[in-house]
Amino acid sequence: MSNFFDLDAPIWAWMTELADIMMLSIYWWVCSIPVITVGASTTSLFYVLGKKARKEPVYITRDYFKSFKENFKQSIPVSILLIIAWVSAALYGMLGLEIALSGNMAGMMKIIFPLAVVFIFETIHISIYVCAVFSRFNMKVYHIFTTAFILVHKHLLTTLIHTVIIVIGVGLFLKLPFLILILPAAIVGAVSYFIQPIFTKYIEQQTPVAEILSEE
Repeated sequence: MSNFFDLDAPIWAWMTELADIMMLSIYWWVCSIPVITVGASTTSLFYVLGKKARKEPVYITRDYFKSFKENFKQSIPVSILLIIAWVSAALYGMLGLEIALSGNMAGMMKIIFPLAVVFIFETIHISIYVCAVFSRFNMKVYHIFTTAFILVHKHLLTTLIHTVIIVIGVGLFLKLPFLILILPAAIVGAVSYFIQPIFTKYIEQQTPVAEILSEE
């Protein structure tokens, strides 16, 4: 029984991690309220949780708002582009859902439905890599998006793992809506775990990321 009250006991480490995840999720929701700041708020999540994945010292509040402040200006065009992409993806999604429910898969509908699925898939995963790249590397907006696009397809297995993580996250939310308080940071944390080895490989080669990605 005494082990339970030991501050080094695993239960307290898990509780600390859960508290960090909840705090980061709340920060993300609050900082995303203006919508135009969603790029900076998500990048800050990747910054903090990327440090956790690399087992670097992390100060949750200080590091989150440090990243938010430093990336705020450049994040505005990133946020605008992501918002446009997500609105388009939502429209495609509603169209695809309508086609699927109506059962009308003939003619043009046979082409539109898979295009909608592909567009949504690309939007989700490019958004993930945009924020992950933005949190770790100093690049112009154009290079952030082109690098994210290449990473999505060059590391397809990781992209598929991200898809599974997101599907599980959405499924949990639909069954347990209160998990909205931890899911943003939990999903980004899980995604970061698989992204960091990719970044580490490129950094260890001591070559600019954009150049490495262009190599076979």
